[in-house]
Amino acid sequence: MKPPIVWRESGARWLGAALLCVALPAAAAVGDLTVISFGRADQSAIAAAYLEPFAKATGIAVHSLSYDGQVTELMQMVHAGATVWDVMQVESRTLAQGCRQGLFEKLDPARVPPAADLIPGSLSDCGVGIFTWAQALVYSDQLRDAPQSWADFWDIRRFPGKRGLRRSAKYTLEIALLADGVDPKEVYSTLSTAAGVRRAFRKLDQIRQDTVWWEAAGQPGALLAAGQVSMSSAYTLWFDPALERDRHTRTVWRQSLYDMDSWAIPAGSPKRDDAYRFITFASLPERQKVLSEHLAYGPTNRNALKLLPARLAGSLPSSTPNLAGALRIDAAFWIEHGDELGRRFNSWAPAICRQQDDEDDDDYFDLPVCQDAQGKMRISREPVSASRIGQPGNSSEVSRVITMTMSDAMRFTPDRIEVRKGETIRFVLQNQGQLRHELVLGEPEALRRHAAMMQMMPDMQHSGPNMASLAPGERGELIWKFTRPGTVTFACLQSGHLEAGMRGAVAVR
Repeated sequence: MKPPIVWRESGARWLGAALLCVALPAAAAVGDLTVISFGRADQSAIAAAYLEPFAKATGIAVHSLSYDGQVTELMQMVHAGATVWDVMQVESRTLAQGCRQGLFEKLDPARVPPAADLIPGSLSDCGVGIFTWAQALVYSDQLRDAPQSWADFWDIRRFPGKRGLRRSAKYTLEIALLADGVDPKEVYSTLSTAAGVRRAFRKLDQIRQDTVWWEAAGQPGALLAAGQVSMSSAYTLWFDPALERDRHTRTVWRQSLYDMDSWAIPAGSPKRDDAYRFITFASLPERQKVLSEHLAYGPTNRNALKLLPARLAGSLPSSTPNLAGALRIDAAFWIEHGDELGRRFNSWAPAICRQQDDEDDDDYFDLPVCQDAQGKMRISREPVSASRIGQPGNSSEVSRVITMTMSDAMRFTPDRIEVRKGETIRFVLQNQGQLRHELVLGEPEALRRHAAMMQMMPDMQHSGPNMASLAPGERGELIWKFTRPGTVTFACLQSGHLEAGMRGAVAVR
């Protein structure tokens, strides 16, 4: 009988060892190998390329769960000594941080694929690369001349039209330095200096008036198809010239930025030997070939490219020509410098105008200056509007300071606060955990919708006058005026945190 593959969403956020013991034994039968991967298209492709063939070849039943990239559950399992996951798909940042924190096993070099079979950077202390993905220059073939580099991206006169760039420090600052002539090998050493950061922002200033900022991965394709931009940075996975919608788009692989997802073994996995066996199986060129046939990810095994049709292989991030001159994203750099550079970038880049979903959308506030979907700046001469939860406060009107901590136990302290109508409060916030946390004021339904959106679009960055987002160990503040009696809810909208109970309330008397 064919060994079963069981798929299930990993939605629970367990809060202690006792609940772990109650919740988990039913998740997988004894002897099953539990593999955790990202949901949606990734999970389906991974099942076809790896899970089903592995179960058939070995007789080992595979239990498959999807997750949203957050390691809250894993941390609680490892700290409780109750790990039930065996293999995880992780991004580079998660791999680096989790390896340092002891969430993943240090791998035995004798039990992982030979480095000679893999592209550079595929092996690390705790991970084995699964596939590569990239962000590159994508342009409309309606341009008279074809751009060849990020320097051409900056040449508005020769290549007319608006430009699309991701509204984030990560990727965009690297692209600016590449456009300014910095060799890919020197980008991060340059960006680690104050002079290098100034250089990147000076370069961005040159096309600031010609840039349409995007946040979600699907936006560049829509902007190009609508003719709102003539070229954009974009995730190459979202473009397929064989599709009608992309028939007028072309990709410049020179100076692309790439990274990879990896397999990791959670610390304390009860099926460690089978986990190694699965990773070895999934690293075979024949298996990676199947994944690339399902999704345009680049295989990490060099020999897989030889098994693919030349046209497909040439459109993948890890093909030899496409890797030449490409920049590998430095996860360690962004772990160290990401928050500081993110703050500077967010203060420099225009806010993105939001549409109010409905009259009860309490996450909506009129922004005094923002960029609309067409890249036009919208300037409001009116003061920022108040909603039913209140309005941004003036520091000169603060009547009280409330200190609040956030923890990886998914709790605010305090989580119940009383204020008077008309009072302006300065919230002094401290993130005491090892995860990013945030405080967002809103009404329960608005917060729930926003949290759901964050899970659906993990690429999305959000900001607003009603929130403060803090990196691990960081301090911050939020000043808010409570204008109406009633209850104002607050929550952490990092993926999975609200569901784990990270919420509280302000009673306005």
